[in-house]
Formats: sequence, C-alpha cells, structure tokens
Amino acid sequence: MTQAALQPRPSRSPYVVAAAFFLFLIVVALLALVPKLRHRDELKAEAAVAAGPPVVLATTVAGGDRNSRIELPASIQAFEQTTIFARTSGYIKARYVDIGDHVRKGQLLAEIEDPQTMQSLLQARATLAQAKAQLLQAQANAELSTVTNQRWQSLQKQGVVAQQDADQKRAQSAADQATITADKANITAAEANVVSLEQQASFARVMAPFAGVVLSRSIDRGSLISTGSQNSVQQMFTIAQSDTVRVFANVPQAASVGLRQGQVAQVSIRELPGTTYPGTITRTSSSLDPGTRTLLVEVDLKNDGKILPGMYATVLYDLPATATAPVMLPANALVIRSAGPQAVVLDAGNVAHFRSLVLGRDIGSATEVLKGLKAGDVVVLSPGDEVVEGAKVEPQMQKAEAP
Repeated sequence: MTQAALQPRPSRSPYVVAAAFFLFLIVVALLALVPKLRHRDELKAEAAVAAGPPVVLATTVAGGDRNSRIELPASIQAFEQTTIFARTSGYIKARYVDIGDHVRKGQLLAEIEDPQTMQSLLQARATLAQAKAQLLQAQANAELSTVTNQRWQSLQKQGVVAQQDADQKRAQSAADQATITADKANITAAEANVVSLEQQASFARVMAPFAGVVLSRSIDRGSLISTGSQNSVQQMFTIAQSDTVRVFANVPQAASVGLRQGQVAQVSIRELPGTTYPGTITRTSSSLDPGTRTLLVEVDLKNDGKILPGMYATVLYDLPATATAPVMLPANALVIRSAGPQAVVLDAGNVAHFRSLVLGRDIGSATEVLKGLKAGDVVVLSPGDEVVEGAKVEPQMQKAEAP
C-alpha cells in the first residue's frame, strides 16, 4: 500500500453539525415571528373594525330643467380701437393730447414738421402755373395761325399764292392746335401732382379718426417720425372708443346649437358687485374653432363709464329647451377615467359602484347626464382613493346646489 492510501480521510461531521445548528436557529426564528405577524394582522383588523367604513360626502342627484343656462367667462374689448401711425416723415412740431384724454372725431392730435414735402408742393404749384402760362401762349399762337391759314386758303383759291405755301399754313395751324392739347394734358398732370402733395402735406396734421380715449402715446415734441411698414415705424397714439364695449365668449360645441342673434344674455363683472348688465347676442362667428370646438359669440353693451376694456366678465346665456329634463350631476361628482366619464353611485347598503355616463351639456357648476343616472341616485362627491368598486362607505349627505 502506498503512503497516500494509509493517510486518514478528513471527517465531515463538523459541517453537518453547523448546518443543523443554523437550521435550528431558522426554525426558532420562524416560531417566534409567526405569532407576532398574526397578532399585527389581528390588530389591523380590529382597528379597521373600530374605525368603520370611510366617511364620504354624498348628494342626491335631481332632475334638471328643460330650460337651462350656461355661465361662461368672457373678455371685454373696446368697440373700436386703432393705432395711429404717421403718413409723412419729419419731426413732431407740436403734440396736443396725452394719455387718458377724450378726443372727438377730427380733433388735431399732433403736427409734424415736414419741410421737404412743403418745398415739393411749392415747386409743383409753380410748375402748374408755368403750364397754364404755356397754354395761354399756345392758344394765342393757335388763334393767329388759324386766321393766317384762313387768309392763305382764300388767296390760294384766287391764284395769288402757291398751293405749297397754303398747305404749310394749314399744317402750322394744326400743329398749334396740337400744342394746345398737349399743354392741357400737362396742366392736368401738374394739377394731379399738386393735389397729391397737398394730401401728403395734410398728413402733417394728425387727426383723430373717431371719438374716443387716448390709450397710449409714444411721441414727444421733437421726436423723429418716418413712414414705412408698421413693423418699422414708431406708432404715435392708440385710441379706443369705449362708449359701447364688445363682450366676447367662447361657447362649447354642446351648448352652441340654437344660439342666435338677438338672444338675451346677462353680463356681470366681479369687480362691480351687484351690477348685472342686460344685453343681447349681437353676432356669432357662425363656425366652430377647429382647435377648441367653440363658437365665438359677441354681446354689445352700453358702457356706463364703469366698464374698462380688457376686463374679464361672466356671461349667462339661456340655452334652448331640451326634449326631456336631464339629470344634473354636480361638477365635483364627475370622475374621468380611461373608460370614460363615470360617477360613484351608492346602493341601499352604502356600497360604492362606478357607473359609466353619457354626458350632455356642461353648464359650469353641473353637467347634464343623458344616460347612466336617474333622479334620486346618491353619488359620492370628490371620491378619494379609499373609494373603490364594492367598498362600503359611510355617506354624509350634502344638499345639492342649484345649477
């Protein structure tokens, strides 16, 4: 036998003992932990039973009125508003109005000093006078040549003068008449040039296009003004006429059908509490905006001096009557999910159920429900995460607000 065969093999008994010891520790830990976990679950169950079902706010939905209204935000604009630019170049000679001044139509707002146009106008007038003098001279020459031609034609018939000389006199008379026609055309052109320069010179006096209020002023005496496109020219004034104001609102598609000119509307402004302005729909865009699916509606109001252009307002419209009275769901009871609009309805045992809805018109504080609810159903208001399908809840009934 070899020496390697005679050596003793290592014993595995220490590893077996260590493994058995660790297994024993795991068993002991499980025996100690399982009762604690079971006790914790029991405490949670007892706490849940003691706390009871979650408390939720709920209300009873009621049937709406066939004749409903819609309340929409709106913006107020001046009836007319324009920015005034210069039509001639020069320096501001005088400015007669400032921001906030009330102006009448045709009132002088400012004067522009434009010597170049004035000199061109003087030159044009002189050219016109010269053309008129040339016409007088041409008429005198034509009168003389006409008389001379008549005499030479008579002498030629008597045989006193040659035919060629008589023909020359006739041609000279015709040429003088043509000169008169040309001079008259020159006068017409000179008069048109004078009128054009006079109109250009009149632009030096900047007038108000309509009665209104000066909203902005961008010039002072001595400011340089130049003509050109609006993008490169400094504006002079902004004037708005606000005796009558326009109120614009965007009506959703669901409420746009049936709106027409002459329909009654009520306008209120938060900064003017207690004041409601009656009005009528003056015009509509007669087309929905493809981006927002809304109809632009305008209401014109007589301004009592308190309404300022640029204010926000609220417009209340009467909507056309529906065939049946819809159910009105409060806005905070509507739940929007991937499956569509829903509401949480409580049964007789106060168990929550999610119910799909078919909506009608949105009137702000409430939404019409065409299908999915009936009058008398109890719905949860602002349901939280604890309200799930089949969960039992404790409702606190709230009185539904009138839409």
